Amino acid sequence: MGDRGSIARRDFLRYTGVGASALLAGLPAMSAPAAPSRGAAGFTPDVEIELTAVADVIALRPGPATPIWSYRARVLKGNPATVQPMPDSYLGPTLRLVRGQQVRIHFINGLDQPSIVHWHGLHVPETMDGHPRFVVHPGSRFCYEFEVRNRAGTYWYHPHPHAYTAEQMYFGLAGLIVVSDAAEQALALPRGEQDLPIIIQDRILDADNRMHYLPGSGPHGAQDETTDDVTPAMPGFPGVTGFFGDTILINGRADTTFEVGTCAYRLRILNASNSRTYRLAWRDRRPLDVIATDGGLLEEPIRRDYVMLAPAQRIEVWVDFSRDEIGTEPALMSLAFTESANTTHNSTLAPGARFPLCQFRIARETEADLDLPQQLATGDMPQVQDAVNRDHPRIFNITNDRYQWGINRLLK
Repeated sequence: MGDRGSIARRDFLRYTGVGASALLAGLPAMSAPAAPSRGAAGFTPDVEIELTAVADVIALRPGPATPIWSYRARVLKGNPATVQPMPDSYLGPTLRLVRGQQVRIHFINGLDQPSIVHWHGLHVPETMDGHPRFVVHPGSRFCYEFEVRNRAGTYWYHPHPHAYTAEQMYFGLAGLIVVSDAAEQALALPRGEQDLPIIIQDRILDADNRMHYLPGSGPHGAQDETTDDVTPAMPGFPGVTGFFGDTILINGRADTTFEVGTCAYRLRILNASNSRTYRLAWRDRRPLDVIATDGGLLEEPIRRDYVMLAPAQRIEVWVDFSRDEIGTEPALMSLAFTESANTTHNSTLAPGARFPLCQFRIARETEADLDLPQQLATGDMPQVQDAVNRDHPRIFNITNDRYQWGINRLLK
Protein backbone atom coordinates (compact mmCIF):
# COMPACT_ATOMS: atom_id res chain seq x y z
CA MET A 1 0.00 0.00 0.00
CA GLY A 2 1.46 3.33 -1.00
CA ASP A 3 1.10 6.81 0.44
CA ARG A 4 -1.25 7.64 -2.41
CA GLY A 5 -3.95 5.81 -0.48
CA SER A 6 -4.51 8.36 2.28
CA ILE A 7 -7.41 10.83 2.30
CA ALA A 8 -6.58 13.76 4.62
CA ARG A 9 -8.31 13.63 8.01
CA ARG A 10 -9.28 16.39 10.41
CA ASP A 11 -7.05 15.70 13.38
CA PHE A 12 -9.04 17.69 15.88
CA LEU A 13 -12.04 15.36 15.41
CA ARG A 14 -10.05 12.25 16.26
CA TYR A 15 -10.25 13.09 19.95
CA THR A 16 -14.02 12.76 20.19
CA GLY A 17 -13.55 11.78 23.82
CA VAL A 18 -12.98 15.51 24.38
CA GLY A 19 -15.02 16.93 21.52
CA ALA A 20 -16.76 20.28 21.58
CA SER A 21 -17.19 20.14 25.34
CA ALA A 22 -13.46 20.61 25.85
CA LEU A 23 -13.27 23.33 23.26
CA LEU A 24 -16.02 25.17 25.08
CA ALA A 25 -14.50 24.67 28.51
CA GLY A 26 -12.27 27.71 28.26
CA LEU A 27 -14.66 30.03 26.44
CA PRO A 28 -16.63 32.76 28.19
CA ALA A 29 -19.77 31.55 29.93
CA MET A 30 -23.01 32.50 28.19
CA SER A 31 -26.41 32.64 29.74
CA ALA A 32 -28.52 29.76 28.53
CA PRO A 33 -31.70 30.84 26.75
CA ALA A 34 -34.84 28.89 27.39
CA ALA A 35 -35.01 25.74 25.28
CA PRO A 36 -38.07 25.69 23.02
CA SER A 37 -40.39 22.88 24.11
CA ARG A 38 -42.94 23.37 21.33
CA GLY A 39 -42.97 24.41 17.70
CA ALA A 40 -42.86 28.04 16.61
CA ALA A 41 -45.95 29.72 15.19
CA GLY A 42 -45.85 29.85 11.40
CA PHE A 43 -43.49 26.88 10.92
CA THR A 44 -45.24 24.13 8.94
CA PRO A 45 -43.25 20.89 8.99
CA ASP A 46 -43.23 18.44 6.09
CA VAL A 47 -42.06 15.78 8.52
CA GLU A 48 -42.41 15.69 12.31
CA ILE A 49 -40.56 13.21 14.52
CA GLU A 50 -40.48 12.36 18.21
CA LEU A 51 -36.99 11.30 19.32
CA THR A 52 -36.48 9.97 22.85
CA ALA A 53 -33.25 9.04 24.63
CA VAL A 54 -33.86 6.10 26.98
CA ALA A 55 -32.05 3.52 29.09
CA ASP A 56 -32.50 -0.05 27.89
CA VAL A 57 -30.78 -3.44 27.62
CA ILE A 58 -29.85 -5.51 24.56
CA ALA A 59 -28.43 -8.98 23.95
CA LEU A 60 -25.12 -8.21 22.27
CA ARG A 61 -23.77 -11.76 22.70
CA PRO A 62 -24.69 -14.93 24.66
CA GLY A 63 -25.10 -14.37 28.38
CA PRO A 64 -26.47 -11.40 30.33
CA ALA A 65 -28.01 -8.51 28.46
CA THR A 66 -25.95 -5.33 28.05
CA PRO A 67 -27.22 -2.06 29.63
CA ILE A 68 -27.22 0.69 27.02
CA TRP A 69 -28.66 4.09 26.20
CA SER A 70 -30.56 4.34 22.95
CA TYR A 71 -32.60 6.67 20.77
CA ARG A 72 -36.17 5.69 19.92
CA ALA A 73 -38.12 7.54 17.26
CA ARG A 74 -41.56 7.66 15.69
CA VAL A 75 -43.01 9.71 12.86
CA LEU A 76 -45.80 12.05 13.93
CA LYS A 77 -46.31 13.56 10.46
CA GLY A 78 -45.00 12.73 7.01
CA ASN A 79 -43.55 9.66 5.35
CA PRO A 80 -43.30 6.73 7.82
CA ALA A 81 -40.10 5.63 6.03
CA THR A 82 -38.39 8.77 7.39
CA VAL A 83 -37.49 6.68 10.45
CA GLN A 84 -35.79 3.35 9.72
CA PRO A 85 -34.84 1.32 12.82
CA MET A 86 -31.55 -0.57 12.78
CA PRO A 87 -32.52 -4.19 13.57
CA ASP A 88 -31.01 -5.88 16.64
CA SER A 89 -28.89 -2.84 17.47
CA TYR A 90 -28.59 -0.32 20.29
CA LEU A 91 -27.97 2.42 17.72
CA GLY A 92 -30.66 4.95 16.94
CA PRO A 93 -32.77 4.65 13.79
CA THR A 94 -31.59 6.09 10.50
CA LEU A 95 -33.37 9.35 9.68
CA ARG A 96 -33.98 9.66 5.93
CA LEU A 97 -34.50 13.28 4.95
CA VAL A 98 -34.89 15.14 1.66
CA ARG A 99 -33.22 18.39 0.71
CA GLY A 100 -35.73 21.22 1.05
CA GLN A 101 -37.87 19.50 3.68
CA GLN A 102 -39.12 21.44 6.67
CA VAL A 103 -38.33 19.24 9.69
CA ARG A 104 -39.62 19.38 13.26
CA ILE A 105 -38.08 17.00 15.84
CA HIS A 106 -39.28 16.78 19.42
CA PHE A 107 -36.38 15.53 21.56
CA ILE A 108 -37.37 14.02 24.93
CA ASN A 109 -34.61 13.33 27.46
CA GLY A 110 -35.43 10.09 29.25
CA LEU A 111 -31.93 9.76 30.74
CA ASP A 112 -30.80 10.55 34.28
CA GLN A 113 -28.24 12.99 32.82
CA PRO A 114 -28.62 16.25 30.90
CA SER A 115 -28.44 15.79 27.13
CA ILE A 116 -29.00 17.54 23.80
CA VAL A 117 -28.83 16.31 20.19
CA HIS A 118 -26.36 17.59 17.58
CA TRP A 119 -27.11 17.06 13.87
CA HIS A 120 -23.54 16.41 12.76
CA GLY A 121 -22.86 17.90 9.35
CA LEU A 122 -26.29 19.48 8.77
CA HIS A 123 -26.50 23.20 8.01
CA VAL A 124 -29.05 24.32 10.58
CA PRO A 125 -29.62 27.56 12.54
CA GLU A 126 -27.24 27.99 15.45
CA THR A 127 -30.06 27.64 17.96
CA MET A 128 -31.04 24.29 16.43
CA ASP A 129 -27.54 22.77 16.32
CA GLY A 130 -27.53 21.11 19.74
CA HIS A 131 -25.19 23.56 21.46
CA PRO A 132 -24.45 22.57 25.08
CA ARG A 133 -25.96 25.82 26.37
CA PHE A 134 -29.39 24.52 25.28
CA VAL A 135 -28.95 21.37 27.38
CA VAL A 136 -32.14 19.41 28.11
CA HIS A 137 -32.45 18.21 31.68
CA PRO A 138 -33.86 14.76 32.60
CA GLY A 139 -37.57 14.58 31.86
CA SER A 140 -37.56 17.73 29.73
CA ARG A 141 -37.77 18.29 25.98
CA PHE A 142 -36.45 20.45 23.13
CA CYS A 143 -38.22 21.24 19.85
CA TYR A 144 -35.95 21.45 16.79
CA GLU A 145 -37.16 23.13 13.60
CA PHE A 146 -35.05 23.52 10.49
CA GLU A 147 -34.96 23.19 6.72
CA VAL A 148 -32.78 20.48 5.21
CA ARG A 149 -30.30 22.52 3.19
CA ASN A 150 -27.52 19.95 2.68
CA ARG A 151 -26.62 18.19 -0.50
CA ALA A 152 -27.38 14.48 -0.62
CA GLY A 153 -25.02 12.65 1.69
CA THR A 154 -24.39 10.71 4.89
CA TYR A 155 -24.56 12.63 8.15
CA TRP A 156 -25.29 11.58 11.73
CA TYR A 157 -26.70 12.64 15.08
CA HIS A 158 -25.37 12.23 18.61
CA PRO A 159 -25.46 13.86 22.07
CA HIS A 160 -23.66 17.14 22.69
CA PRO A 161 -23.99 18.05 26.39
CA HIS A 162 -20.95 19.55 28.09
CA ALA A 163 -18.92 16.87 29.95
CA TYR A 164 -21.31 14.04 28.97
CA THR A 165 -20.88 13.78 25.19
CA ALA A 166 -18.28 10.98 25.06
CA GLU A 167 -19.96 8.87 27.77
CA GLN A 168 -23.41 9.06 26.19
CA MET A 169 -22.05 8.20 22.75
CA TYR A 170 -20.05 5.30 24.20
CA PHE A 171 -23.15 3.70 25.70
CA GLY A 172 -25.14 3.86 22.47
CA LEU A 173 -26.51 7.30 21.61
CA ALA A 174 -25.82 7.76 17.88
CA GLY A 175 -27.59 7.29 14.57
CA LEU A 176 -27.27 8.00 10.84
CA ILE A 177 -28.91 10.77 8.85
CA VAL A 178 -29.25 10.09 5.11
CA VAL A 179 -30.12 13.09 2.94
CA SER A 180 -31.27 12.68 -0.65
CA ASP A 181 -31.95 15.22 -3.39
CA ALA A 182 -33.10 15.24 -7.01
CA ALA A 183 -29.57 15.21 -8.46
CA GLU A 184 -28.53 12.16 -6.39
CA GLN A 185 -31.80 10.34 -7.17
CA ALA A 186 -31.14 10.76 -10.88
CA LEU A 187 -27.88 8.78 -10.61
CA ALA A 188 -27.73 5.02 -11.11
CA LEU A 189 -26.57 4.18 -7.58
CA PRO A 190 -27.32 1.10 -5.44
CA ARG A 191 -30.51 1.53 -3.42
CA GLY A 192 -32.68 -0.39 -1.00
CA GLU A 193 -30.91 -3.49 0.32
CA GLN A 194 -27.84 -2.56 -1.73
CA ASP A 195 -27.45 0.69 0.26
CA LEU A 196 -25.71 -0.49 3.46
CA PRO A 197 -24.80 1.48 6.59
CA ILE A 198 -21.48 0.49 8.19
CA ILE A 199 -21.17 2.18 11.61
CA ILE A 200 -17.83 1.32 13.25
CA GLN A 201 -17.31 1.49 17.02
CA ASP A 202 -14.90 -0.05 19.53
CA ARG A 203 -15.99 -1.01 23.04
CA ILE A 204 -14.77 -2.92 26.10
CA LEU A 205 -17.18 -5.66 27.20
CA ASP A 206 -16.57 -7.56 30.44
CA ALA A 207 -17.49 -11.17 31.28
CA ASP A 208 -21.02 -10.03 32.18
CA ASN A 209 -21.40 -8.26 28.81
CA ARG A 210 -21.33 -4.82 30.42
CA MET A 211 -19.63 -1.99 28.57
CA HIS A 212 -16.69 -0.60 30.53
CA TYR A 213 -15.93 3.08 30.36
CA LEU A 214 -15.14 5.05 33.54
CA PRO A 215 -16.10 3.94 37.08
CA GLY A 216 -19.72 4.74 37.84
CA SER A 217 -20.58 5.64 34.26
CA GLY A 218 -23.36 4.44 32.01
CA PRO A 219 -26.97 3.27 32.40
CA HIS A 220 -28.33 0.99 35.13
CA GLY A 221 -25.03 1.03 37.00
CA ALA A 222 -23.28 -0.38 33.95
CA GLN A 223 -20.02 -0.14 35.83
CA ASP A 224 -19.74 -0.55 39.58
CA GLU A 225 -18.62 2.54 41.51
CA THR A 226 -15.79 0.57 43.10
CA THR A 227 -14.44 -0.80 39.83
CA ASP A 228 -10.85 0.30 39.30
CA ASP A 229 -9.63 -2.03 36.57
CA VAL A 230 -10.65 0.30 33.75
CA THR A 231 -8.89 3.64 33.63
CA PRO A 232 -9.11 6.56 31.24
CA ALA A 233 -6.58 6.82 28.44
CA MET A 234 -4.53 9.26 30.51
CA PRO A 235 -5.14 8.64 34.24
CA GLY A 236 -6.40 11.76 35.96
CA PHE A 237 -7.39 13.39 32.66
CA PRO A 238 -10.31 11.32 31.29
CA GLY A 239 -10.86 11.93 27.63
CA VAL A 240 -7.62 13.79 26.85
CA THR A 241 -6.69 11.19 24.28
CA GLY A 242 -10.03 9.47 24.42
CA PHE A 243 -11.09 5.93 25.12
CA PHE A 244 -10.10 2.84 23.12
CA GLY A 245 -12.02 -0.43 23.15
CA ASP A 246 -10.89 -3.96 22.30
CA THR A 247 -14.12 -5.27 20.70
CA ILE A 248 -15.13 -3.98 17.27
CA LEU A 249 -18.86 -3.47 16.79
CA ILE A 250 -20.44 -2.89 13.38
CA ASN A 251 -23.94 -1.40 13.48
CA GLY A 252 -23.97 -2.23 17.18
CA ARG A 253 -23.13 -5.91 16.70
CA ALA A 254 -19.94 -7.93 17.19
CA ASP A 255 -18.48 -10.31 14.56
CA THR A 256 -20.68 -8.87 11.82
CA THR A 257 -21.15 -10.62 8.48
CA PHE A 258 -23.39 -9.17 5.77
CA GLU A 259 -25.00 -11.59 3.30
CA VAL A 260 -24.84 -9.99 -0.14
CA GLY A 261 -25.55 -10.79 -3.76
CA THR A 262 -23.35 -10.67 -6.85
CA CYS A 263 -24.03 -7.00 -7.61
CA ALA A 264 -22.96 -3.48 -6.68
CA TYR A 265 -23.39 -2.04 -3.18
CA ARG A 266 -23.12 1.43 -1.70
CA LEU A 267 -21.47 1.32 1.74
CA ARG A 268 -22.13 4.36 3.95
CA ILE A 269 -19.26 4.13 6.45
CA LEU A 270 -19.25 6.16 9.68
CA ASN A 271 -16.51 6.08 12.29
CA ALA A 272 -18.58 6.53 15.49
CA SER A 273 -15.76 5.44 17.80
CA ASN A 274 -14.76 7.76 20.63
CA SER A 275 -11.07 7.96 19.66
CA ARG A 276 -9.93 5.17 17.33
CA THR A 277 -8.86 5.94 13.77
CA TYR A 278 -9.19 3.23 11.10
CA ARG A 279 -7.12 2.56 7.99
CA LEU A 280 -9.82 1.03 5.82
CA ALA A 281 -8.96 -1.48 3.10
CA TRP A 282 -10.14 -4.75 1.61
CA ARG A 283 -8.39 -7.89 2.86
CA ASP A 284 -7.91 -9.18 -0.69
CA ARG A 285 -6.37 -5.83 -1.72
CA ARG A 286 -9.11 -4.87 -4.15
CA PRO A 287 -9.23 -1.05 -4.36
CA LEU A 288 -11.66 1.18 -2.50
CA ASP A 289 -13.85 3.21 -4.86
CA VAL A 290 -14.86 6.28 -2.83
CA ILE A 291 -17.92 8.10 -4.17
CA ALA A 292 -18.66 10.48 -1.27
CA THR A 293 -17.12 12.01 1.85
CA ASP A 294 -18.48 14.10 4.74
CA GLY A 295 -19.91 16.78 2.44
CA GLY A 296 -21.70 14.44 0.04
CA LEU A 297 -21.02 13.01 -3.39
CA LEU A 298 -17.71 13.72 -5.09
CA GLU A 299 -17.56 15.05 -8.64
CA GLU A 300 -16.15 11.70 -9.72
CA PRO A 301 -15.09 8.47 -7.97
CA ILE A 302 -11.68 8.31 -6.33
CA ARG A 303 -9.85 4.96 -6.26
CA ARG A 304 -7.57 4.29 -3.29
CA ASP A 305 -5.74 1.33 -1.77
CA TYR A 306 -6.92 2.49 1.67
CA VAL A 307 -8.63 5.41 3.40
CA MET A 308 -7.90 6.86 6.83
CA LEU A 309 -11.12 7.47 8.76
CA ALA A 310 -10.97 9.47 12.00
CA PRO A 311 -13.81 9.70 14.56
CA ALA A 312 -16.97 11.39 13.20
CA GLN A 313 -15.83 11.13 9.57
CA ARG A 314 -17.92 9.48 6.86
CA ILE A 315 -17.21 8.08 3.43
CA GLU A 316 -19.32 6.25 0.88
CA VAL A 317 -17.75 3.34 -0.97
CA TRP A 318 -18.92 1.57 -4.14
CA VAL A 319 -18.14 -2.15 -4.17
CA ASP A 320 -19.09 -4.59 -6.93
CA PHE A 321 -19.34 -8.26 -5.92
CA SER A 322 -20.39 -9.45 -9.40
CA ARG A 323 -17.07 -11.25 -9.97
CA ASP A 324 -16.98 -12.94 -6.54
CA GLU A 325 -17.89 -16.60 -6.24
CA ILE A 326 -20.80 -17.78 -4.12
CA GLY A 327 -19.58 -18.68 -0.62
CA THR A 328 -16.53 -16.41 -0.61
CA GLU A 329 -16.21 -13.81 2.14
CA PRO A 330 -14.44 -10.56 1.23
CA ALA A 331 -13.55 -8.66 4.41
CA LEU A 332 -13.18 -5.00 5.26
CA MET A 333 -10.06 -4.46 7.38
CA SER A 334 -8.30 -1.81 9.36
CA LEU A 335 -4.67 -2.04 8.29
CA ALA A 336 -1.72 -1.42 10.59
CA PHE A 337 -0.34 2.11 10.85
CA THR A 338 1.75 4.17 13.25
CA GLU A 339 -0.33 6.14 15.73
CA SER A 340 0.75 9.36 17.42
CA ALA A 341 3.67 8.81 19.77
CA ASN A 342 1.81 10.45 22.66
CA THR A 343 -1.35 8.36 22.31
CA THR A 344 -1.82 6.20 25.39
CA HIS A 345 -4.59 3.65 25.79
CA ASN A 346 -6.07 1.04 28.08
CA SER A 347 -7.14 -1.43 25.41
CA THR A 348 -5.68 -4.80 24.44
CA LEU A 349 -6.33 -3.71 20.83
CA ALA A 350 -3.65 -1.11 20.29
CA PRO A 351 -4.27 2.03 18.22
CA GLY A 352 -2.93 1.39 14.73
CA ALA A 353 -3.22 -2.41 14.99
CA ARG A 354 -4.34 -4.59 12.08
CA PHE A 355 -7.72 -6.31 12.54
CA PRO A 356 -10.88 -7.26 10.60
CA LEU A 357 -13.95 -5.03 10.76
CA CYS A 358 -16.66 -7.05 9.02
CA GLN A 359 -17.19 -9.66 6.31
CA PHE A 360 -19.43 -9.86 3.25
CA ARG A 361 -20.61 -13.40 2.49
CA ILE A 362 -21.53 -13.84 -1.18
CA ALA A 363 -24.80 -15.69 -0.65
CA ARG A 364 -26.81 -15.42 -3.88
CA GLU A 365 -26.71 -14.74 -7.57
CA THR A 366 -28.04 -11.27 -8.34
CA GLU A 367 -28.31 -9.54 -11.66
CA ALA A 368 -25.50 -6.99 -11.92
CA ASP A 369 -27.16 -4.08 -13.72
CA LEU A 370 -25.16 -1.12 -12.40
CA ASP A 371 -21.78 0.26 -13.41
CA LEU A 372 -19.80 2.74 -11.35
CA PRO A 373 -20.77 6.23 -12.62
CA GLN A 374 -17.81 8.28 -13.73
CA GLN A 375 -19.68 11.55 -13.10
CA LEU A 376 -21.35 12.07 -9.72
CA ALA A 377 -21.97 15.54 -8.26
CA THR A 378 -22.34 18.47 -10.66
CA GLY A 379 -23.23 22.12 -10.58
CA ASP A 380 -22.99 23.35 -7.00
CA MET A 381 -19.57 22.19 -5.87
CA PRO A 382 -17.78 24.95 -3.88
CA GLN A 383 -14.81 26.50 -5.65
CA VAL A 384 -11.88 28.20 -3.88
CA GLN A 385 -11.91 31.11 -6.32
CA ASP A 386 -15.49 31.94 -5.34
CA ALA A 387 -14.65 32.55 -1.66
CA VAL A 388 -15.02 36.21 -0.66
CA ASN A 389 -11.73 36.04 1.29
CA ARG A 390 -9.86 33.82 -1.17
CA ASP A 391 -6.76 36.09 -1.05
CA HIS A 392 -6.88 36.53 2.73
CA PRO A 393 -7.93 33.22 4.30
CA ARG A 394 -8.71 33.20 8.00
CA ILE A 395 -6.65 30.66 9.92
CA PHE A 396 -8.09 28.60 12.79
CA ASN A 397 -5.59 26.62 14.85
CA ILE A 398 -6.90 24.16 17.43
CA THR A 399 -4.65 24.65 20.47
CA ASN A 400 -4.08 22.83 23.76
CA ASP A 401 -2.50 24.46 26.79
CA ARG A 402 -2.22 22.13 29.81
CA TYR A 403 -5.29 20.18 28.68
CA GLN A 404 -7.32 23.32 28.04
CA TRP A 405 -8.47 23.45 24.43
CA GLY A 406 -8.97 26.61 22.44
CA ILE A 407 -8.94 28.21 19.00
CA ASN A 408 -5.83 30.24 18.14
CA ARG A 409 -4.90 29.93 21.84
CA LEU A 410 -8.05 31.79 22.87
CA LEU A 411 -9.13 30.01 26.06
CA LYS A 412 -11.19 32.74 27.69
